[in-house]
Amino acid sequence: MRSVFDQYKQPENQLTHALACALCEDRVLLKRFIKEIAGSVPASIKHLQILEQQVPDEDASYSEEEAERRGIPDAWIHDGDGWALLIESKVQAAFKKNQLQRHYGVAKRCGFINIHILAIGIKKPPFDLPQSDLPRSKFKAWTDIYKWLKKQARSEWARRAAQYMEIWEGKMVDNAYLTDGSVTVFSGIPFGDEEPYNYTEAKRLLNLAMADLRKRKYLEQDLGMNPSGSGRGAITGKAGKSVWDLLPIKGLKDGEAFTKYPHLTLSLEHDRVVSILIIPSDIKPVFRRNIVMLGFTGFSDLMRKVNQNLNAALKGATGAAPWVIVLQRRYPSQRSAAITDAMLQYDLRTAFPGSANTQVVKTQSQWLTATYNALEHKKSNLQVAVGAIFPYKNCKAQKSPDILNYIADTWLACKPLLKVMIKD
Repeated sequence: MRSVFDQYKQPENQLTHALACALCEDRVLLKRFIKEIAGSVPASIKHLQILEQQVPDEDASYSEEEAERRGIPDAWIHDGDGWALLIESKVQAAFKKNQLQRHYGVAKRCGFINIHILAIGIKKPPFDLPQSDLPRSKFKAWTDIYKWLKKQARSEWARRAAQYMEIWEGKMVDNAYLTDGSVTVFSGIPFGDEEPYNYTEAKRLLNLAMADLRKRKYLEQDLGMNPSGSGRGAITGKAGKSVWDLLPIKGLKDGEAFTKYPHLTLSLEHDRVVSILIIPSDIKPVFRRNIVMLGFTGFSDLMRKVNQNLNAALKGATGAAPWVIVLQRRYPSQRSAAITDAMLQYDLRTAFPGSANTQVVKTQSQWLTATYNALEHKKSNLQVAVGAIFPYKNCKAQKSPDILNYIADTWLACKPLLKVMIKD
């Protein structure tokens, strides 16, 4: 069903329309917006009007192209008594000072004397605001608008507008329109019984999560995560049951495939979140040998330490579990979907008597033995991953932004394994 907010062709006007509709329908929300976001107080708050692509006291409303040509702002809030708030919004395009000046001039010619300008975009304008010729102007990021809307808990229209921004962003990411920046912020992963998994939404959330994790300096300092390294690249698909991306570890040469090096992966699947350190099949032979040369006893001691770290990292995330995935796959062609020939998944606590929650998780150390044997006698396209899972059904930690802390801490818990692999 088409959203009540869908009207305009240009993406930035779609967002502005959603915001304007919400403000128009909820007058309390409108007053808060003017005060808290625009930082202004109109002379009269009883007769506020909201216009889009239109000039006050004119019956005509203009097309998006004509409004831009005439210097009409995207939205115009006024009190009919000399006060006006002009809103100019951008997504990918940059702000131009002369455009804001034209808006100011149009409002002045219409008789307004207390003129405020609010520029809303993803990136700040390439010039400072306010300026002498734009004295009452300011910039707000779309993420600021989104966070403000999310805080307006009593407003149904604020909730609708914020939800529209999420859906809009998912579509723009899918269409490769929104390639740099975002209009929302990561606020948790809502999937579960009340909100089934949605691929487009998962893709949006993954982009936000990875952007946040990429900025975490301690991952760079402790693990050698490369914040400027390439991730997965284009994420395609429309109806998959999972979507994933990666953060590379420093050491890859230019043009070298990420599968040659261990990497940090985050996957949003239809039933769980998976945060893992991956030992890929094509990893440089020396990295695998560094593990195998420990012998099984040394490997077991190493994984015991990782298990202890993971149990500490996941404390407070009820329902999460330290996890190992051993996967053998093959590809009939470069463009074919993978065929899984073998998969072993297990709770790492099964390998060690006395692990946390032993009253629930029973010891079965043979799974760890099988993992070492597979690495030692590798003859196939074999990948091993170590980390944690956060099932939607019985782990509520993912519904909070704090899930990103658990994800990062999971990767940090795998540091002993990473260091053994890439030691000099």
